[in-house]
Amino acid sequence: RGLVEHGSRLPSARDNRPLTGAECGARVPRSMLVSATPGNEVARLGTPSVMAMQDVRPTGIADPLVQMVNARAHGGFEDHLLNELEHLRSAHGEQALVTTLTKLSAERVAEFLSRHGFSAGYIHSETKQAERLETIQALAAGRLDVLVGCNLLREGLDLPSVSLVAILSAEKQGFLRSKTSLVQMIGRAARNVRGRVLLYSDTGAVSPAMDEAMKETLSRRERQLRFNAERGIEPTPVGGSGGRRESSILQ
Repeated sequence: RGLVEHGSRLPSARDNRPLTGAECGARVPRSMLVSATPGNEVARLGTPSVMAMQDVRPTGIADPLVQMVNARAHGGFEDHLLNELEHLRSAHGEQALVTTLTKLSAERVAEFLSRHGFSAGYIHSETKQAERLETIQALAAGRLDVLVGCNLLREGLDLPSVSLVAILSAEKQGFLRSKTSLVQMIGRAARNVRGRVLLYSDTGAVSPAMDEAMKETLSRRERQLRFNAERGIEPTPVGGSGGRRESSILQ
């Protein structure tokens, strides 16, 4: 509006904008919308006449097990996370993702893990694109044990060899720890038959977003396991025994 009023744009620029929800509904009265996290969309558009839940995957793999870890009771997340990663590496030779809240903490956690014998890398918004792709490919190929990042959602990661996702400071309310973000991060472990997610709480408290994300994941998992049991479906990973394949797939 300001650009038009000051003569920088023609008046026709007023219509060069996305349609509002009401305008879109008036022009497209019948439509089918698809979303992996439909909560916000449903809230904006109103209750749809028909809503279908597509929880079942072609592989039969269910949503991961989710566990809240009281970091305060363990004297911090460090020792607990090291034990979990060591067990993961020795038992299955699989990889993990660790998500932090800041770029600096991503770098520090990666350095900490490297000092304790793990091959760890990090990515964040300041990482160059070529380096970002190389790091992700190294994880997919098994040359890295752990990938650390402050926002791994934007990577569109599809890594079947990742069987553990650790979310640090999970109780901190905000965009990166909202219900939608947590559900999306939990989904990074849903490509592996042994998928697990650890929600580390610095204070030992469970935020409303954590509670909702855990309930949503458990509800999906129960439906998926019931579907598999009723039809005799055995979860089949993409690649090896747990889900390794030798290339990185970016959605």
